[in-house]
Amino acid sequence: MKFAYAILAHTAPEQLSRLIDRLAEDPEDDRIVLHLDCKSELWRNQRDSFAGHPSGKVVLVPDPVNVFWAHSSQVAAQCRILGKALECDFDYIHLISGADWPTSPREKIVADITAHGELFPAFADIYGEMQQERLQDWWFDDRKFRLEGFPRLSENIERAQTRLSWAFSRWWHKAGLNRGRYLDQPWVKGSGWFSLPRDIAADICREVGRMLDRGRMRFTQCPDEHAIQTVLMRRHGDRVVPDRRYIDWSAGGNHPKLLTSQDREAIIASGAWFARKFSVKADAFFLEPGAFSVPARKPVNALQD
Repeated sequence: MKFAYAILAHTAPEQLSRLIDRLAEDPEDDRIVLHLDCKSELWRNQRDSFAGHPSGKVVLVPDPVNVFWAHSSQVAAQCRILGKALECDFDYIHLISGADWPTSPREKIVADITAHGELFPAFADIYGEMQQERLQDWWFDDRKFRLEGFPRLSENIERAQTRLSWAFSRWWHKAGLNRGRYLDQPWVKGSGWFSLPRDIAADICREVGRMLDRGRMRFTQCPDEHAIQTVLMRRHGDRVVPDRRYIDWSAGGNHPKLLTSQDREAIIASGAWFARKFSVKADAFFLEPGAFSVPARKPVNALQD
């Protein structure tokens, strides 16, 4: 079974290099497809070094997106990296970020997939038909206004963008107008990180690409949690199973908790294939050899000290 690891990255070159080294060390003929945010230092000055990885397994997306958080550019980046990966030979593609890390050996991932028999599932966490306003209302603040050196002016303009969005959306709905929906069904929310078999990856790339071409993802909020997930559920819902990622949202807020060595046992117990997110600057425990190996069990009749 051949894998493609699709990595979305925008910062932390040292950690990204270590991640690529880790994924490339397996003897199988996998591919590592890399999307470097086009405004990042990684793309401007370091893309050649990443593309020239000695393993020969790294494929660089040649036309990366300028990505903004909670913006349609995130969907465009997802679609673009899937499209580039589909030029390679693979059976499954794993979408991860540069802050993720594999927490299961490759052999276990293959065994977990083949345990489903001929189903070839899509491993993705789906939460349900939630937060329809994210794609049905208009969000003119989907890209925040930033003027270097003028924080107060930027803040005031951002507030005006938000108020205009609310006012226009109220008028829009009051006039009996609605933004189009995929297959005229409610949007589905889910995690933006997943593992897909080749046939589903190709179908999603085509369908979401059409949405982007029509401009349907513009002026929406967090479409990276809805666009791909909706196509996945509406067209392949009978093949969706949990995503095998370990992500801890217990810290609250819009971002998952930064994982440390104190989370090691929970990560191992979860049986996840990948976990997020990590930082070598905060706690580099995940770089240790065998960091997520299952501890050997003592024999039942072992002598006690």
